[in-house]
Amino acid sequence: MPDEPTFQTSTPGHIRSLLLDGSSPVLLLGAGASVTSGIPVAAATAEKAARWAWCREAGRSPEDIRIQRSDYWPWLCRQPWFSEHAPLADQYPKIIEKLLGVRKQRRDFFERLISPGVAPKSGYRALVRILNEGWINTVLTTNFDHCIEEAKVLENKPHFLVSIKTSDDLVRFNAASPDPQLVYLHGSVEHYSDKNLDHEVDQLDAPIVQRLVPLLRDHPLIVVGYRGNEPSVMRGLLLEQINATNTFAQGVYWCVRESDMQQPLSPLVKELAAAIGTNFQIVPIVGFDELLQYDLWDRLRSEGAQPIRRSHAYGQTDLPSDMRALETVDADDLDDKMLRERLTQYAKRLGLNAPENPDRAWLREEARVRNLLRSVGNDLRPTLAGWLLFAPSPERKTAQATVAFSARGPVHWIKRCFGDDSATDKPDKDGFISVEQDISGNLWSQLNALTDLLALVNVSFRLKEEISRTAYPYDSLALKEVVVNALVHRDYDREAPVRIEVTPGEIRVSSPGGIIAEVAAQMAGKTLETVVRSGSRGIKGYRNPVITDLFYGGGQMDRSGSGLGDVWSLTLNNNGEVHFGPDANNENFVVTIHARPEAVDEVTNTAVPAVTDTVRYTTNLLPIEEMPAKIWHTATSSTAAWRLKKEAAGLAVPPGHVHDRRFFTLYDLEKIARELVSPFDEGEVESLTLRELLDQPNGENILLKLMNEAIFEHLRKLGLAIDYSRRRAYFPKEERGERKITYQGRLKRATRTVVKARVRRGTDDVLYYEHKAFGFTVMPFGGDWAVLLTPGYAFTRDGVGKPIGREKINILSTRRAARDFNPTVHHDVTFWASILSEDADGVFALTFERQNDLSSYAPTILLSRSQPTVAFSSTAFSESEELDSEIEADLENLDDELSALAEEEAQSEDRDQEEDDERDQDNDD
Repeated sequence: MPDEPTFQTSTPGHIRSLLLDGSSPVLLLGAGASVTSGIPVAAATAEKAARWAWCREAGRSPEDIRIQRSDYWPWLCRQPWFSEHAPLADQYPKIIEKLLGVRKQRRDFFERLISPGVAPKSGYRALVRILNEGWINTVLTTNFDHCIEEAKVLENKPHFLVSIKTSDDLVRFNAASPDPQLVYLHGSVEHYSDKNLDHEVDQLDAPIVQRLVPLLRDHPLIVVGYRGNEPSVMRGLLLEQINATNTFAQGVYWCVRESDMQQPLSPLVKELAAAIGTNFQIVPIVGFDELLQYDLWDRLRSEGAQPIRRSHAYGQTDLPSDMRALETVDADDLDDKMLRERLTQYAKRLGLNAPENPDRAWLREEARVRNLLRSVGNDLRPTLAGWLLFAPSPERKTAQATVAFSARGPVHWIKRCFGDDSATDKPDKDGFISVEQDISGNLWSQLNALTDLLALVNVSFRLKEEISRTAYPYDSLALKEVVVNALVHRDYDREAPVRIEVTPGEIRVSSPGGIIAEVAAQMAGKTLETVVRSGSRGIKGYRNPVITDLFYGGGQMDRSGSGLGDVWSLTLNNNGEVHFGPDANNENFVVTIHARPEAVDEVTNTAVPAVTDTVRYTTNLLPIEEMPAKIWHTATSSTAAWRLKKEAAGLAVPPGHVHDRRFFTLYDLEKIARELVSPFDEGEVESLTLRELLDQPNGENILLKLMNEAIFEHLRKLGLAIDYSRRRAYFPKEERGERKITYQGRLKRATRTVVKARVRRGTDDVLYYEHKAFGFTVMPFGGDWAVLLTPGYAFTRDGVGKPIGREKINILSTRRAARDFNPTVHHDVTFWASILSEDADGVFALTFERQNDLSSYAPTILLSRSQPTVAFSSTAFSESEELDSEIEADLENLDDELSALAEEEAQSEDRDQEEDDERDQDNDD
């Protein structure tokens, strides 16, 4: 730091030692901690606020991607209170006050800002694990975002976190910090208590300061991601408390990114450093994520750090029900052997340290840290979770924690599933009998017993197909997921058991307790089944966080939010059906799985596939096996790529896209600038990885434009005509008119007519040409990319590039393509995949036009011509028996409309030609 006073420096290792030695440091977070989790820092927030306010003034939607900085920046600069030359971050409070003065508007803005749709990154996820181990107990944040609370849900750690957002919450604050607590220094957006304006951030509320001073006196302070410009924190909480904290005798560890070490500290930070001397330590770090994940969590875990033991301070009613102590039972009532087995398994799965031969003292302490035991006075008492998981007979104190299993069906079915001696009762009027059993014991034994019972129901049979195979009425993994879901997420405060009811055709599982508020808030007003069927796998929420945590640590479940999604996909792939959701009053959660539909012969134990068997569909996707590794960019004064190429006057300019005065290309621009005569300066060329580009504003749009251009060149090289605005390609006609192409089909070589001449009825006059065509779209699928092919048609007057009435023809071509159904579309996709790959097997590369002198600088982009397949139950689809006749009639009508349109245009052209001839004749006269 040039021209700066000399500061004492420390290391991340020193901070790690503070966590190990029981110092229980306080962590203060600023906006820099949340940047990688999608939350902008002060300067970016200020600019977003200006854009938001300009949109409201101009009557534009803030979501309009066409709005550029040139729209709102001049407007902001004209405001009399704004200084164009002062840093935006320093003007943040004034911008918020002047542009978002109305509280409701400010809340709307910040609620969108702090909900970026990005999961908290590794730093926050490591932080909640550190909180769970007790190494840090109090976090102070100047931010409004929910990153810590969202990370808690994702990790299910800590099991209990006290969030203090308003002055009313201060009654829950405890300077002794026995439970993890999160203090929002500047209030809460959702409670309208956020502080952003100059007069609001000038000082903190006195009650908050009074409660925090003893904490700062007795514990080290670690500061990460905070610039130290706010008087409220820097003066009210730090500078004015120097005497009360004995000059911060426990130490202030101010973390600064290594890349910012040459930047001066803020005046208030320097004032604090000068006042407390060597108690102020600068800690160079790579970043917040790296400090928390690698320097702290990973190192502490690898070094075998032990959790800090603590007792809960909050009353029973403040805790989740499975964390509440059962005061009438004792820790000695738990099964030590099972505790040893499960807790060592838990530690191994989560990468925690555990002794090779754990003694009873370790078991007790570990059980307390994992919230299986809790101190009540001088005694250790099992929590509800500890009792349900590790008591030999928990039902003697929690009679409701059982499962009522019943099966009802024909006598022969009951006997086949449960044995001859199970059918002792007389059949009812329907000829059915029932068997019932109450399942008790700890939750591990209940899971084992139910797994065994459902395996008896899930009897295999031979499915007679071309190659016969063994099939099961239900997918066994789906059944296991349903049972785990019922045991883990049920409401154990309800005086009712889980009920599992089995018939020959379905299994119904009903568990007490509907959807909790935490999950309902993530469903956006939709049903849970609708959300899961749409592909979402990230919905999480835990009624019983401790039970969930131990089941995860034991390998019985995962925490990716995929349980019900797996049930649905596994059942569907087994040709079954499943429905799930709360009952009408949200009192119970019900899952009903329907068995495969085949009728099994009772004598031979075989079945033929039902008409509604699984159908496998081929997608119209070409997977991209290799995307460009880098994207190159440099500054340009041109506003478009074509203009840049024109202005370069023959110099080397590769295909690319201009965005915000930057020229982006997939070509190695640095190498071009170094080896060729080009308009680019090698020193100004920069590169981005694919991930870095996608993380940029408008990054995906830039990538799509570059990929489209690469595909366009490949299509031109293949001799296809291209409609660039619609990303559509087709073969032009040959001299003789119609055109046929021979290609490699799925099984053999085939020939297809790709251009047909449509003539006026009764004549040889060509009215128009019908071209087989396809559109393409480059799309991401999770972390993978593919090219979506959409077979269709193009109609031209000349067989090359002169379309029939462009506006009308779009509707007609869509109707024409809509008449092609699955087999035809599949053949079309196979055809175009063959054309694009030039009949290559497997993987092929995008190619370049012969006149492209820069192709050696281009990346390799590999696609696969093998289209992925997906299986569905055919019951998910239905088609009308009258469809064939409807298609035939519609095609005839469509041909008439196209012919009429072509005729109309031909007549119009004839009239125009006659008028031109008359004008020429008049001029000659």
